[in-house]
Amino acid sequence: MKKIVLLFLGLFVVSFSSCDTNDDDFYNTEYVRVNGLVTIETQASYAVGDKITVNCVVDRLVNELGQSTPLDIRKTTNNAPSLTFSYVLEKQNGSEWVPVSVPANQMEVSSGQLQNLGFYLATAPYDTVQDAYVFRAGLPLLSSGTYRLSYGYNSEETDVVELRSNSASDAITLLIYTTSNALNNSGFYTFTVN
Repeated sequence: MKKIVLLFLGLFVVSFSSCDTNDDDFYNTEYVRVNGLVTIETQASYAVGDKITVNCVVDRLVNELGQSTPLDIRKTTNNAPSLTFSYVLEKQNGSEWVPVSVPANQMEVSSGQLQNLGFYLATAPYDTVQDAYVFRAGLPLLSSGTYRLSYGYNSEETDVVELRSNSASDAITLLIYTTSNALNNSGFYTFTVN
């Protein structure tokens, strides 16, 4: 009986020691770098009632840094229906930065979807007419003060925006690192509302 228990224990240990604990391998994630896919529609000055607008257009064929052949996002991700990224809008309150929470009925979403989850989750669905993933939304600036916008809620990256394909579980998930205009060295777009 002791030998059977030891044999079973040995098989158990061997079967679990060969498990892959790398999430990227498990989820089949590929990483690429394509600059300039997300922009903040900046203004020379802002007044109460203006909107801060974020725009994202990702063509189906993108020129990946360091590669001579364009990457076909649709083919690579087995036709992922959308890309997502996150951002945070904060207002300075004394020495602290406080997240700005805008109700859904005040968001001006002209392309894609935007959810307020304590941060903003932007979804850029694939548009067959434009042959691109498209997102554009504005958040109203309801009071004067100093604001800042940054990307990548829960991300350690400050100089890039992380676009993730919403791929099916059996397809490649594409993580596109891209840049956005107007960010300072700390990864913030800071502006004043008068």
